[in-house]
Amino acid sequence: MNILITGEHGFISKNLKCALIAAGFNCDTVSLRSGLQRLRSLAGYDAVIHCAALVHSKDSSPEEFHKVNTEMTADLAARAKNDGVRCFIFMSTMAVYGLSGSIRGLTVIDSQTPENPTTLYGKSKLKAEKLLCELSNEFFLVYILRLPMVYGDNAPGNYSRLCRLIKITPIFPKVTNERSMISIENLQGYVLSLLKNSEPDEANGIHSRILFPQDPNPICTTALAESIASKQGKKLILSTFLGKLIMLFPFGSVRKLFGNLTYAQEMTQPYQEFLHSASPRD
Repeated sequence: MNILITGEHGFISKNLKCALIAAGFNCDTVSLRSGLQRLRSLAGYDAVIHCAALVHSKDSSPEEFHKVNTEMTADLAARAKNDGVRCFIFMSTMAVYGLSGSIRGLTVIDSQTPENPTTLYGKSKLKAEKLLCELSNEFFLVYILRLPMVYGDNAPGNYSRLCRLIKITPIFPKVTNERSMISIENLQGYVLSLLKNSEPDEANGIHSRILFPQDPNPICTTALAESIASKQGKKLILSTFLGKLIMLFPFGSVRKLFGNLTYAQEMTQPYQEFLHSASPRD
């Protein structure tokens, strides 16, 4: 099977390429902005995994988010469809729900939770999802992965910030919370399973699916911090006082790191059998 992955320098892209090659796939990566011009045709690829995106750039305008995350995604998918690519996997985001979690209670996203993105990133991704679903048919399968935080060695974003914080502090808030996350290893396995088992649901005429990959169990931020510290060769002092203190400021980064936000378990069943014996790890 021949696979094309966009976003050749991205954390997810690089790790997926390694896993796919190890599993015996032929795999190429390409830059969305410049590399696709070098490819005259996508014919010969069985699947495109679209990871490239404009994420949390404070300097980017709404027009730039729309162009990169919405227009370029739709254009790539249309080109793939026209060139005979069978399967298109789109890395979307939990941000399409516009929820950052609750400090004091559990926020659970289920099948009844409405999409209500609040960021330019989330809005542009949701628009792309809708365009992709319109393109899908029995010859062009579309899978949309609404990812929670992806963590692992050298992961960017909140995980990277957490790693830097642990490097400079011996004390960490002791908090008991639950967040849906997925390790890069589990995401690699998820995508492999998806590629091996991708088939249209002809009985119901369904040719696109929105999927919700996550680790088998929610992650506690404090437990994740302890694991990161262990890999750095240090032991954290967990402070109940700091844990109670941050509860007084349930905003911004505090809510994103320590708030409770999970996908309902029943949403994550498809293609999750390979995770049954896995455990969260960094």
